[in-house]
Amino acid sequence: MVRSKIKYELIADERARKETFRKRKLSLFKKLNEFKTLCNVEACAVISNENGAQPEFWPSPPEAFNVIQTFKNLPSSSQTSNMVNGEGFLKQNLSRLAKNLDKEKWKVQSLEQELLLDKCLSEESVLEETNSGDLQKLLCLLEKKMRMVDDNIVTLEHSDSTVISSVKEIGSGSTLGKGKQPL
Repeated sequence: MVRSKIKYELIADERARKETFRKRKLSLFKKLNEFKTLCNVEACAVISNENGAQPEFWPSPPEAFNVIQTFKNLPSSSQTSNMVNGEGFLKQNLSRLAKNLDKEKWKVQSLEQELLLDKCLSEESVLEETNSGDLQKLLCLLEKKMRMVDDNIVTLEHSDSTVISSVKEIGSGSTLGKGKQPL
């Protein structure tokens, strides 16, 4: 059964918010412990809630301090190599989405060309109404398809010759065991 998506927004009921905070904090600590054990890495967490209470440390304040100090002692290039601020995060996502959009545009153009080719092959009137730019694209598409067919023919001829030579070897008895007759 699929869970429904949770809307991430501030929980209005204070009692429910505190309970969710407590449960999720424990879950986060558990996940950090699993991560630390399974991957053999140093990890820590510092959680401070909105009430201004004393921050909570995982696994303990001295161990968390050691992990943070180790991080601070790294050269600044190592510290910031995987850090991303909001602007950097958005730029990365925009770049990724732009690439995906370009791929999808290319797919749409290819499908439109295929559709136009099908129409041109089935109806002569479409061919007369098509502009020269689209006809040039169709010519390129047809040439590409013809090369693919030629390549497939060569591949099939090569595989057929391999199969025929294997059958000839079997027929000549070269691969038959002692006392066995060819079919």
